[in-house]
Amino acid sequence: MRLSLIFLILSCQCLAAKLLINTFDMTAYLFTETGREQFTARCPADMKLIDVIVDLYEPVNLIVNYIPMPDVPLLISNQGFTVGTKLADIVVPEEMFLKLSEMVRSGEKVELLVDRYPIEIYPDRIKVVEPVSKEKIEFFLSHFFEKVPRVSGIGEYSLQRTDSYQLAVSCFPGLGGVVMAIFQDEPFELTFTGNDKQTTGLCLALPPGQHTLEIVSLNDATRLTLNFPEWEIRFESNDVELGTVCEETFLFPSGLQSDERFLYPGRCVALHFSDKQLVVHDLHVKDTMPPKLTMNVRWLDSMCQIQMDAEDFSAFENFLYVDGQKMNMQRGVLTLSSKRHLLIGVAEDVFGNVAYAVRVLERLTEMAVFSQEKVINIGGFRFFSPYLRWQLFDAPSFEVKVNERTLQIEKSR
Repeated sequence: MRLSLIFLILSCQCLAAKLLINTFDMTAYLFTETGREQFTARCPADMKLIDVIVDLYEPVNLIVNYIPMPDVPLLISNQGFTVGTKLADIVVPEEMFLKLSEMVRSGEKVELLVDRYPIEIYPDRIKVVEPVSKEKIEFFLSHFFEKVPRVSGIGEYSLQRTDSYQLAVSCFPGLGGVVMAIFQDEPFELTFTGNDKQTTGLCLALPPGQHTLEIVSLNDATRLTLNFPEWEIRFESNDVELGTVCEETFLFPSGLQSDERFLYPGRCVALHFSDKQLVVHDLHVKDTMPPKLTMNVRWLDSMCQIQMDAEDFSAFENFLYVDGQKMNMQRGVLTLSSKRHLLIGVAEDVFGNVAYAVRVLERLTEMAVFSQEKVINIGGFRFFSPYLRWQLFDAPSFEVKVNERTLQIEKSR
C-alpha cells in the first residue's frame, strides 16, 4: 500500500506538462509549470486522443537495409502514436520537438490531449463558432483561465468585467441586517470593510447597531452608514399539530406562509414583531392525531361488501381483522357464514397513532310468516296469534305444531 501511494505521487509529479492540440484550427499549446507556449501542429482532422508521451525513438544504423526503420527521431505515446517533425501521426515544429524530447529524456511524461474545440480566445472576448457541449467548453477554457468564464454555447462572450451592480440593504429588527449586491451581468466578489474587519464576498450580514461600511469593487468604492435597531428578543417554544394552519401572523424564514398548513413534522422557526420586541417561536410540529377512519358494510345476499377509507397528514397503513384474523384489505367482498362476526378496521400512521372502526355482523336466514290467525301449541302452551315469525339460525330445520298438526320448517337455500 505504501509503495502504491509513493508511485501515485511520483506519477502526478511527472505529469507536470500537457500538450493540447485543437484540431479545429490545428493550434497546439504546451503547458508547463513555467508557462504556456503556442504553436501550429498537423494531425488528422478527426483525431481524438487522450494519451501520454513516454518514450523517445532515435534512428539506429543497421548493416542490412531490408528492415524498414524510421530514419528520424520520434516521440512515442503509451498507445503507440508518434510525435515528430515529419512522418509522424502528429507533426510539430522542430524547436518544439527538441523541447519535448529533452523533457522525455529527463524522465518527465507529457500528457497528450487531441480533440476538436471550435472555440477562439481573444484578449477581450471568447468566440464559440460551432455547437459544442458545455463540459467540453469548460474543459478547454480551464487551461487558459483560473476561473472559467461563463460560456454556454455559440456566440461571443466579453472578457471585460464592469462594475454593473446595485446595493440592496435589508433590515431585520432585533436580528440586524444584510447588505447585498445585485449584479446586472456576471457577479464578482466585493470587499467589505467595517468594524475593524475585512471580508470578501457577494453580501455581508451585520448584527444590530450602527455600522460604517466601505465597499470596494473593481474600479470604485462606496461608503455606507447603517443603523439596525436593537430590540428585545424573547424565545418561546410551542407544539403544533401536523396538518393545522398557524392561527397567528408570523414570519417564517423557511418561506412558509401564515395561511399554509404544517405539512412536515419537525422543528420550525417563526418570527413575530411586536412593540419593539422580537419573539422567536420554536415550533415543534408533531402528529398526535390518529387517522380519520370510516368503514362501510353492506350485505349482498350471502356476501358482505366492505369499504374502508382513511385520511391522515402523514403516511399510514390500514388493514382489517375478521374474527381475529388479519387481512390486508381496504375494500372488497367477503363471504360470511350464518353466524355472528366481528369486523375491526385499523389505520395506523408512522407515528403510532391508531384509529379503529368496529362492526358486529349477524347474518339471518329468511323468515317464515303466518298471515292468518292460528291456534298454536308449542311445548304444551296454547295461544292465538294473527301471525308469527320464526328466525332460524344454526339448525337446518325446526318443528312447529299448528292446530294439532306438526309442520317442518326448512331453511331456505
